[in-house]
Amino acid sequence: MRKTLIIASLIPALYAGAGIAAETKQTASSPAQEQAVQQHAAANPADAELGRQINEIIAKSAAQLGAKVEAQVNNGDVVLNGTAPNQDVVSRIAEEVARVPGVKSVRSQVNLLPAG
Repeated sequence: MRKTLIIASLIPALYAGAGIAAETKQTASSPAQEQAVQQHAAANPADAELGRQINEIIAKSAAQLGAKVEAQVNNGDVVLNGTAPNQDVVSRIAEEVARVPGVKSVRSQVNLLPAG
C-alpha cells in the first residue's frame, strides 16, 4: 500500500515534467530559445552561461556552413538540434562545441536536409 501511495504522489510531478519537456521542444526561434535558457538559468546558472556561449559559437559557424543548429545544455551535456546540409557540417559544429570549456559531452539530434 505504501508503494502505491508513493507512486500516486509522483504522478502530478510527471505530468508537470512532461509539460516542461513539451514546451522546451517547441523552441524554434532564437527568442524562444533565449527564454528557455533564462528559465533554466534559475535552476543552473552555469548551464545557462554555457548555453549562451555555445549558441553564440554555433550561430556564427552554422550560418557560414548553411546549417540552422541550436544547443541545449544540462549539467554540461550538450544536445544539438536543428538542420544541416550534410554530416560533415554536423561533425564540424559538434567538434567546435566540444572544445568549449565546461562541455562534458555533445550529442547530435540534427536532421540532414534532403540533397537537391
